[in-house]
Formats: sequence, structure tokens, C-alpha cells
Amino acid sequence: MTEILLRTGVDMVDVNKLTRMIELTGEEFLDSSWTRAERLYCAGRPERLASRWAAKEATMKALGQGVGQISLLEIEVTADEGEMPDLVLRGNALDRAQALRLETWSVSLTHEDRWALAFVVGVGSTPHGQHQ
Repeated sequence: MTEILLRTGVDMVDVNKLTRMIELTGEEFLDSSWTRAERLYCAGRPERLASRWAAKEATMKALGQGVGQISLLEIEVTADEGEMPDLVLRGNALDRAQALRLETWSVSLTHEDRWALAFVVGVGSTPHGQHQ
């Protein structure tokens, strides 16, 4: 018998503060925080970048890890316009998810005025009696 594993994370970002960080640090910050595909999709829109930053932080919370243990670039939010976003994990993020037996990920993003929010759920299973 298997037991369902469920790990969640949520994060909220102040779009105005993130905009100021981008203005102060420029390309170096952008390159170290969002993948090329994320940057292309967001087209410089700070609210979209902020919601993806929140998703990366929420994913780290669900994995029980933080920046330094997992790079922001190891968590990517992919999306086609008008479609639900997906999470792609690589490197240490993927290793940690596999160690936790988390196989399926769901992410929800939103932004309103100066706030961006992401909620992330990781789902997996484990043989009965083996808890993570």
C-alpha cells in the first residue's frame, strides 16, 4: 500500500521592490534569477518576473531547501500564453524532489497591483510506513 506525499510552498513578492532591484543590478541580476525562456516570456514585465520569483521561492519551501542549496535557475516556470504554467526542475532542485519522491508539480501564479504570489504543490507517493 502506498501513501500520498504532499508538499506545499507559497511566496509573495513586492513587485515595486523587485523592480528597484532590477533597476539597480541590471542584467547580472536578471541572468542569475530567471532562465532565458522565462525572460523572453515575461518580456520585461516586472509583475510576471515577480510571480516567477515567488514560484521559485515557493518551490524551495516545498523542497525544504533555500537559496544557496538550490539555484534560482534550477527552477523554471514554463508557460504558453493563456495556458497553465508548469514547473521544470533541474540540478539540485530535481535531486531534492527525487529524494523526497515528489513526481508531479503544480504551480499557480497571480499578480495584482504591487503584489505577486505563487502557490506550489509537489505530489508523490511512498510505500506504506515509509515517511519522509
